[in-house]
Amino acid sequence: MPWGDVFDNAIGLLVYPGAVAALLLGAIAEIGATWALVPERGGLRPAARSVLAVLPGSAARGFPTFSLLAALLALVACLQMAAPFNPVPAGDRNLLIAAFALIAAAWLTWTWGWSRGELDPRLVLTVQACWLVALLVPAVVPQNFHPQALGNSAFPSAVPTRAACLFLYLMCLPALLNLIPEAAPQGVPGGPGRRLPGIEAAGFGLLRIVLWLPYCGLFASLFFAPSSDDVLGIIRFLVIVLGCAMVSVAISLNLIYRGARFTRRFYFNVVAPFAIITVGLGMVLALLGPK
Repeated sequence: MPWGDVFDNAIGLLVYPGAVAALLLGAIAEIGATWALVPERGGLRPAARSVLAVLPGSAARGFPTFSLLAALLALVACLQMAAPFNPVPAGDRNLLIAAFALIAAAWLTWTWGWSRGELDPRLVLTVQACWLVALLVPAVVPQNFHPQALGNSAFPSAVPTRAACLFLYLMCLPALLNLIPEAAPQGVPGGPGRRLPGIEAAGFGLLRIVLWLPYCGLFASLFFAPSSDDVLGIIRFLVIVLGCAMVSVAISLNLIYRGARFTRRFYFNVVAPFAIITVGLGMVLALLGPK
């Protein structure tokens, strides 16, 4: 690999759309989630204090090994997004790399907290399988795993399938972002947590902050045309990403309010069958779509 490409990937990983961008945008999303999911904290200011408390360097030094590896993998997934001014060339971005990186990051996180509280391994595995369907089925007709190309694809016959994948992707995010108790090793944002406050809990908080951008950024890359490399393009991309985050929090709030029993029924009896239907739509589209 030429040294110029190495430099571009390093900038992307450490600054934008990697670590710095993920921390800034993730902190905003986490503050909003804390405010919405735990309203008894009293407003945005207390929510912001609880989130920003995990950001100092002393907390980062407490990152457990599993969490450190998971955060690095999440940043690798960030490089694959169709984000404006992404220093990684569009031809070098690959949806499969993002998928495998986020799958590995999720399992490292859940392994770290596997025996904690209400974590439901069966639900977690089901949601991740459904998310893979939403992520990969849009690539069936274009036969292209570059997010930039998938966002630009405009086959009329693919509209129902893409709409199904969009809906499925959003339904999976509450579990993937650890926003519901059944999928959150340390508890929901702003909650009391399942371990005493300390560097381990702070490490988990930092990890969840990092996860917002890759999951919501891939949503923007897959289901919307790529944003241009200018100020308006960045604003458009951020609006889509933050809109995706807001929808995820709204779904999570509804699931938490209705309780664990409803959440399990929702994912096993609604989301999983819908994923199977989406796979069927993708297969029909592959047979009938443009050659």
